[in-house]
Amino acid sequence: MLARLRAFVVASALVLGAGPSALRAQEQPVIHVAVSPFEAQAGVYYAQDLGLFKKAGLNVEIVQMQGGEAIVAAIVGGAIQIGAGTPVPLANAHIRGIDVVLVAPGTINDATILPQVSGLIVATNSPLKTGKDFAGKTVAVNTLHSIDQIAMESWVDATGGNAKTVRFLEVPNVTMADATADNRVDGAISADPGYSAGLAGGRVRSLANVNAAVAKRFIISAWFATRSWADQHPDIARKYAAIMNDASAWAVKNPEAAAAVLTKYMRLQTPRAHERHANTLDPALLQPLVDAAARYKVIPTQFDVRDIIWH
Repeated sequence: MLARLRAFVVASALVLGAGPSALRAQEQPVIHVAVSPFEAQAGVYYAQDLGLFKKAGLNVEIVQMQGGEAIVAAIVGGAIQIGAGTPVPLANAHIRGIDVVLVAPGTINDATILPQVSGLIVATNSPLKTGKDFAGKTVAVNTLHSIDQIAMESWVDATGGNAKTVRFLEVPNVTMADATADNRVDGAISADPGYSAGLAGGRVRSLANVNAAVAKRFIISAWFATRSWADQHPDIARKYAAIMNDASAWAVKNPEAAAAVLTKYMRLQTPRAHERHANTLDPALLQPLVDAAARYKVIPTQFDVRDIIWH
């Protein structure tokens, strides 16, 4: 894992080194913010489009990267100052002595809120019903050893199966519905906009909200930085957290306008955004995922999540 982090640092630095010189010439120092192309990490684009960063005196440059591991590595290497992702790669870094901390809340998974915007999909005519049926089956996830895999393993064990018998395959979210419908995989953990688009196409159906097997309510994404950077720039970190809350509140009230922002910056096609912001880094909303990650050996050991919350 550590070797992969170092490799990502080098790659990320090379990518960022090619950034526009015009931004570097601005008076305010550039804050590089990295996200993956998922709606759950779109708050930074809402804020940019609304001019919230400029209003707060922050000069933010957004970079898209693939996956939380790459973003954590770029932050550790200094190429990125703030990044978004699930707490899982952050937990791995913490256990290995890398001091990366959560500075702002992101998306919350709440099984009580409808409509569902992610979950386990199977082919429309699939006979699979419970975790027991997935013995020896292959399930697509966006990234191996991620929250998707953890949630699927939790659901399989909770519904009569054995998670150790399930195989996982990395597949881009946008192609999951086709891969499932064409029987290249037996199921997939998909998220919007691919999830809703896949269901609308009629070739796949939703089988389960597997995230609920981790907990009914827990934070699935957050914003993080190195502790040293946050300690040296406390005003920026606090402003950033406040801006994310404001941008989220706007998206909740204006889902169609937020959807247009998703199309503009992330090329995600959806008629309405589904913003579900946590608003606070509540340890009770973070601990369930860390505990599940330890249970399924995605991280080496369990720890108190308060250790990675920046104050």
